[in-house]
Amino acid sequence: MTVSLRALSRENVRTVCDLRVAEDQRHLVGPAAYTVAEGHYEPDAVLRTIYLDEEPVGVLLVEVESGTPYLVRFMVDAAYQPRGVGRRAVELLAEELRRDGWASLEASFVRVDNGARGFWRRCGFQDTGRTRHGEPVFVRAL
Repeated sequence: MTVSLRALSRENVRTVCDLRVAEDQRHLVGPAAYTVAEGHYEPDAVLRTIYLDEEPVGVLLVEVESGTPYLVRFMVDAAYQPRGVGRRAVELLAEELRRDGWASLEASFVRVDNGARGFWRRCGFQDTGRTRHGEPVFVRAL
């Protein structure tokens, strides 16, 4: 199993837009198609397709507004959860941002029971004590 991050392209955009999280996660993350659209209108955005071997299985979007990269959207299709794809994608993103000279990455999530808090902690993120749009903001040193 090889996870990689690749650019969005004409060849993969339809597959990416069709990716879906589980029904009980739909209120927690925007659709992949929104991520694709938003990524094209954000200056300096990092928009990546998450691949498992040669199959697009997720998408992520990072924006830089406050001087610290912020992971706006991160999703792995329900059929590929939980196989370690998300954790590996976060590691690859951290490596890319580090190479580009960034020192940290922020992310936030919707507070719900059995939500993403544990995932972000396992990926090395720590609570900042701040919120963004009512969501707790976590940070990870790169």
